[in-house]
Amino acid sequence: MSRRTVVWLALVGGIAGAAQAQWWGGGGTVASSAMNGMASVISAQGNYNLATSAAAENLQQARSMALQNDLQGTNTYFEMRAMNRQYTAAERGPTPSMEQLARIAREQAPKPFSANDWDPITGAVVWPPMLQIDRYASYRDVLNPLVANQAQHGSLSFPDQIKARDTIEQMFGAMKSQIRDVPPQQYTECRSFLRSMIYDLSQSDLQ
Repeated sequence: MSRRTVVWLALVGGIAGAAQAQWWGGGGTVASSAMNGMASVISAQGNYNLATSAAAENLQQARSMALQNDLQGTNTYFEMRAMNRQYTAAERGPTPSMEQLARIAREQAPKPFSANDWDPITGAVVWPPMLQIDRYASYRDVLNPLVANQAQHGSLSFPDQIKARDTIEQMFGAMKSQIRDVPPQQYTECRSFLRSMIYDLSQSDLQ
């Protein structure tokens, strides 16, 4: 309801009240009733202004609280992200230097064949006992000539390198399939042996 409507209703009500009082013999005069009606108008106007002011103030407070909540939520989000980055960095520790990374890479690289693994003159391979069983005979038949060729010429051709790498990978896959049937020490020994062989023959590592 608009302010003009409130004023109009109050004024009409005052005049109507005065007329009714005169008709039924009431004590009030038309003038006094009009004054009462005007007072009601003024009172209604004041109440309307008060209610309007209170509503505007409440709306402003609601908007202010909503903005504060949004700002607080945004700040909390970025604070949590910063805390998470700090925690992750603390857990990860200091970033290693290039020298440290190079040292770690050298330590984790496969070790070259030693004199205990093969004869560098003839190329005869000293296979670990586990890899000497018939299960791996077909792989040995492919790799023995390649190792002898490496010993004779110092390196393999690119096709022979690929052949050696693929055969060693297949041999390693067959070995992994029986990992539950062999002692861990023997498995580790054979894996290290194959890593050295694939590194010497194809300059790669087991996948």
